[in-house]
Amino acid sequence: MNRLLQIARKDFVDAIRDRQLYVLGALFLLIGLGIGYLAGSNAENASAVDVPRVGITAMAFLGSIAAISMSYNQIVGKRASGELRVLLSLPFSRTEVVYGTFLGRLALVAALTSASILVASGLAAALGAPVSATALLAALGVAGALMAVFVSLSVGLSAGSADTTRAAAGAFGLFIVFLFRLWEGVPNAVRYVLNGFAFPSGPAPTWATLWRHLQPMAAVRNALAGVEPDLTVAFVAYAPGIPDSEPYFVEPWFGAAVALAWIVLPVTLGYLKLRTADL
Repeated sequence: MNRLLQIARKDFVDAIRDRQLYVLGALFLLIGLGIGYLAGSNAENASAVDVPRVGITAMAFLGSIAAISMSYNQIVGKRASGELRVLLSLPFSRTEVVYGTFLGRLALVAALTSASILVASGLAAALGAPVSATALLAALGVAGALMAVFVSLSVGLSAGSADTTRAAAGAFGLFIVFLFRLWEGVPNAVRYVLNGFAFPSGPAPTWATLWRHLQPMAAVRNALAGVEPDLTVAFVAYAPGIPDSEPYFVEPWFGAAVALAWIVLPVTLGYLKLRTADL
């Protein structure tokens, strides 16, 4: 565990010396100031959940891009440069390198997104707009969960890929699939083929609705519904609506389990691929 934390700390410190971090930091600061100013300038009509809600919407998009851009090259880049061999020649295992990198990148991106939401909330409150403390805490938790998903996907692909291009294409490709809701089109394509290459009629079957709620955005939103339901509208552009019948797979506990799987499985699969790779 100590060596794993050493890798995480090294990854975090290395990022501090990267110019990209300061560019992203300035961008996230400006976003936070913009959200806070807009809410504060209309304080008399603002709701206590407006700033956390807008913060989630912004971080789901921009934070995910930052998570990917700062993570996809962290293992495969070291592999290409030979740095990975040097690390493994020291008393570090492949397990510690992969999971330590994941923790270091997650801490970095979570700090950026959290700071942006906190700046927005602080400025809005200073200008007289109400900000719910519970909604703010929920927003920080949601942002952290989303960053964990995309860092896990990126580091997992980085660990399992032999070159940077594949890792980047995979990570940004999944970003497009999730954020632009292409994931939801898979059941329609399957039903189209099974129906003899004709569009089926009638309501979607249960398995198709279940599939739509297995994507990470929907899972995090469903988990959030059990904590702060007023914030779930932040995901309206990224996730399908909750069915009126409210089946088990939209329950908060199921959403939390699916979100956890999206955090744990990608980085683990990447590690398993790297574990047997010839460096």
